[in-house]
Amino acid sequence: MKPPHIGIITQAWGQSAYQSEAVKLGVQIRSENVSMSAETLIEFAKDLDFVYVDPKIISLPAIKSAEKSGVKVYPTSKTLEKLDQISMHSTQGEHLSILVARSAHAQAVTWPISLLTGDISITPLPGITDEISQEIQVSALKLADEVGLVGGFEIYVDAVDYKKLVGVNYLIPNARYWSQIGCATNFYEQSLRAVLDLPLGSIELLSNYVVTGDLETDPESDDYRPYLHLMARNPKLKFDQSIKQVGIIGEELETLLTEVIHAQQYYSGKILE
Repeated sequence: MKPPHIGIITQAWGQSAYQSEAVKLGVQIRSENVSMSAETLIEFAKDLDFVYVDPKIISLPAIKSAEKSGVKVYPTSKTLEKLDQISMHSTQGEHLSILVARSAHAQAVTWPISLLTGDISITPLPGITDEISQEIQVSALKLADEVGLVGGFEIYVDAVDYKKLVGVNYLIPNARYWSQIGCATNFYEQSLRAVLDLPLGSIELLSNYVVTGDLETDPESDDYRPYLHLMARNPKLKFDQSIKQVGIIGEELETLLTEVIHAQQYYSGKILE
């Protein structure tokens, strides 16, 4: 059986994330990170099995035109049109992130809920009851089914009123790093499995909690020097310079938060030790 050859159009960092996972699966990828007209998209898709696109980069009219020419595109125009009919709310403050993946054969999974607060994400959401967690995740799965999702997306909702849908992200979620360090199958691998219609992987957490945080470079330093102190202080810290993230997994949430906040402050030059 010939390995699939697919196209991915996403943010520059997303290209490397998906390329890394595609190599592991033996899948060939042609990638881009720029907006395209319908004609350019059709040309890009030549000889590809399908194209997986970020709707923030490729417009709905371009997707519809490509589909009419015979190009298979995910998410489909029908999925995007159905999502456009759903009311979104503009809210300030904390949000919850729910990652969902669904295949063409309707196998679907949703990861543990993340809390996005300021420049930190915490997974799973602290203090949530099993009943409410299940309610939120079931709602996310129902939405994915209703719009006919094939692939992965992130639903993010208001943290105070979780019935208020704030937005939907494809390919690159706001909670973009935690699943790579803290989960058996990360969002990017799972999204590829879903569009390839492969059996989906386990979303089991590798520890009780995963905490990630945004990094801001010290103007007096660089992106490398802080490693000397931070990696010696806690060898369990993980870094991804391409998206300016630090993360850690473990059993005690307070300890993990302390480590991530210290790393953020040291990295930015706010503290010196």
